[in-house]
Amino acid sequence: MNTYPMVHPLLFSRNPLITHLSDDPNWTVSDDKKRPVNAKVLLETYELFNAKLDENREWPLVTLPELDADENLDGVNRAYRLRARENRVIAIDVEPVAPQWMKHQVLHFPAQYTELSKNGGVHALILVPESLINDDNRYLFEDLSVFKEPIPKDKNGKDLRSAFFEVIFNDHYITFTKRMLTEKPCADYEHDPVARQFLVSFLTNIVNMDLKRKMEREIAKQYQIQMIDKELDEQKQADIRSFIDMEIFDKARARSIERKAHDFAGDASRYEMSVASAIAFYVIQNYKVALDTASSRELAESLTEKDLAYAIYLMLKDAVPHREKHDEYRSDMPWLLFISKRAYEFVKAKIDQGKQSCSKI
Repeated sequence: MNTYPMVHPLLFSRNPLITHLSDDPNWTVSDDKKRPVNAKVLLETYELFNAKLDENREWPLVTLPELDADENLDGVNRAYRLRARENRVIAIDVEPVAPQWMKHQVLHFPAQYTELSKNGGVHALILVPESLINDDNRYLFEDLSVFKEPIPKDKNGKDLRSAFFEVIFNDHYITFTKRMLTEKPCADYEHDPVARQFLVSFLTNIVNMDLKRKMEREIAKQYQIQMIDKELDEQKQADIRSFIDMEIFDKARARSIERKAHDFAGDASRYEMSVASAIAFYVIQNYKVALDTASSRELAESLTEKDLAYAIYLMLKDAVPHREKHDEYRSDMPWLLFISKRAYEFVKAKIDQGKQSCSKI
């Protein structure tokens, strides 16, 4: 597994799929912690700043030829921000902790680009032909950012292990080590029926593994709330603070800090979503309590669903350690506000679905 050294940037860029993507201004490099950097600043000053995708900032990414033109970056990785909605390119990322049989499978999977990752995992990059995208799998390309392998849990809901692989579709980066398998043929799904069937089976398996989560997402869509305003007026912020400072939130605050990222095998995003969902449950339940309590009824009646999502956001910021991803924006919202909104929608859907199930008994 360690017999593939980093290749020269020119050899990397000659790979047919990498060439196909080279003029897409979604390239950069990652720092030693795999954080994508602002490529424009890097090329001008060699200073490392995070690549923050903010509507109020200059686009921080560049084309691959712009990076390759700087010889000082010859020995540096390359990072690409996936956007399968537009170009149908996806990435399989097998973690170093995955079993050897799984790594071997992906090493031999008919992809258009394959390499070893930094610590012994495997990356495979695939351009899926439009002819293989159908009504069953189209949502993967249009709606998903990342598909993560479902993980077995213990009786307390803690992960028994970390995920062995994920498939990146949109809005996330893949960091290329350039330790590419130079002798491996580039897959031709149009003319090689065996390679085509491998890819068809792979996409079908992803759809099957995602059935439960897809159903949950579809239900949550019925509870979607409008875009949350990034800035609330001072009085509204004060009202939301007064709401979450009520004594009935003491249990929620205590529970929100019980679990740590290591309970989710170090997956910070899943940890944060779990904490957000737990907070969302208490926010929704305590809102009902506040409505039924004379002293808090007026305050509760002034709060909208957007305000409740913002309440989750404020509590989440206090509960989880800050990391640089929190400075990123998703759907024009700060990262933690984005997942607070999602948590509210998912939990509200689950609560209402539970009520409907009970009413049928």
